[in-house]
Amino acid sequence: MHGRAAPPAPATETAPAGQSLAGRLISLRTLALVIAALLCALIIYPIGTMILRAFFSPTAVGDEGIIKALADTGFVPVLVNTLVVVGLSGTLALVVGATFAWLNERTDASTGWIGGLLPLVPLLVPQIAGVAGWVMLLAPQAGIVNGLLRDGLTFIGLPMRTGPVNIYSFGGFVAIMALYMVPYVYLTVSAALQNLDPHLEEASRLCRAGAFTTLRRVTLPAIRPALMASVLLLIMMGFAIFSVPVVIGSGAHIELLSVKIYRLIYTYPPRTDLAILLGLFLTFVVQSALLLQAWIASLNRAATIGGKGLRAATTKLGPWRFVARAVMIIYLLAAAVLPVVGLAIVSLQPFWSARINFSVLDLQNYVTVLVENDITRRALFNSVVLGIVGGTVGMLIAAILVVAAKSERRWFGRAVDIITATPAGIPHVVIGVGFVLCFSSGWLNLSGGFLILILAYLVMNMPQAMRSAAAAVDQVGRELLEASQVFRASQGRTFRRILLPLMLPSLGAGWIILFVQMSGELTASALLAGTTNPVVGQVILDFWQNGSFPQIAALAMTMTLINAIVVVAALRLARGRAR
Repeated sequence: MHGRAAPPAPATETAPAGQSLAGRLISLRTLALVIAALLCALIIYPIGTMILRAFFSPTAVGDEGIIKALADTGFVPVLVNTLVVVGLSGTLALVVGATFAWLNERTDASTGWIGGLLPLVPLLVPQIAGVAGWVMLLAPQAGIVNGLLRDGLTFIGLPMRTGPVNIYSFGGFVAIMALYMVPYVYLTVSAALQNLDPHLEEASRLCRAGAFTTLRRVTLPAIRPALMASVLLLIMMGFAIFSVPVVIGSGAHIELLSVKIYRLIYTYPPRTDLAILLGLFLTFVVQSALLLQAWIASLNRAATIGGKGLRAATTKLGPWRFVARAVMIIYLLAAAVLPVVGLAIVSLQPFWSARINFSVLDLQNYVTVLVENDITRRALFNSVVLGIVGGTVGMLIAAILVVAAKSERRWFGRAVDIITATPAGIPHVVIGVGFVLCFSSGWLNLSGGFLILILAYLVMNMPQAMRSAAAAVDQVGRELLEASQVFRASQGRTFRRILLPLMLPSLGAGWIILFVQMSGELTASALLAGTTNPVVGQVILDFWQNGSFPQIAALAMTMTLINAIVVVAALRLARGRAR
């Protein structure tokens, strides 16, 4: 008796030999190719338009015209101001950041988790809000800290009408610039110290070299590439930063290139061609620093690092460790807590004053911002929506690009890396100018809408999104994807059911960074946001120029609270899904 024919083999058979994982991701790679092409267009089209208009259009001013036009706009004094401020603030940030990194990684003054907060300080408060908070504390007449200092000086017989601290000075400007640069130096140098071969320092100590001799002759030379990378990063940041120069630099009558470009666009009549020229110059400087940084990083990666199993010996600072800890904690308080205190106090005052009269403190400014003022209410809603949508879309795009690039070892992966890293070398104010030129008139008129802001935010933040997504993908074992291939799972199902759940914690961290940066973005928003779709950064800048300081403080405090709630919720969600 004949049995029935054997059933077909189940779908769990091994994929045909020679069919690689890359072959199973063709459609995903096609989607990634489309996304990469759109990103490339969003970068090349604005920058290419700026170059064509500056040098090859019928209205191009020519070489002699460029020199004359730049002279007429005061380009040389502004360039000198930029070089001096960036040079001094960068030097200060390099010394402070590297010192903090050494204290936390190599000495008994380490503050543990508190020291780990140093890289996160820029995320605690939106930068424009933090700068406003510092002004409300240290303005020469109405600054709250200055008011307290004057009361103390009057008590001892040294009355003063203003000061004694003036944030609207060259020193105040440089100090606040450096304050926002320190965490980036700390990140770079701290990572280098963690990867440094401890045998080198141990050999120095065996030769009876002291702690500071070891630091000077062994540690610093060994991390020289990281220090050089920090210098180039500081140059990139210093030339591109906008919020500190537009608020404090303007009050100190010190104009930097980023603010000059913004004002050329918004003067009447607008001098767009000159703004384009300065923007291209700024892009050249920042791109040059980025390429040098990449070259130094490649040299550093080529070096062999040994001694991974050996824990670095701790340098004993004796009683100085308490001083070092106190300095680092004071920095954390100054960078994160004090600006919020200044904002909180002014937000409760009917008008900004150095005198704190508790009898007049109330919540009226919050009522105005959240209920009565339609502009601020819409700005808060728009900024939160832009942060949520932009962060989600940005991380999803980055995840797709990274997964596709990892599956393709040849030209595609390299092309994706180049395309997504390019915006890191383009200052945000230049991206804003390029989008104004390309998407504010004609058949691509997106001016004043959500779409132009989302596109600009995605371009500006794609390098950070790609770094977070790459870290997430690196945590997923390739064998899991191969197992999904064996079971004939579709690409979308593999991405949705295997990759995304495993990548969620790292993607969540990247989403938090994108949300905070997008919801509080000022530089491009000042150029692209319209009156019909205001955002918080643009409204704070407008209110600042109009002198509505208590409303600024209430708006900034509200945005800071929203950021804190969203960050905590996102962390809890990511950790819960990760389980």
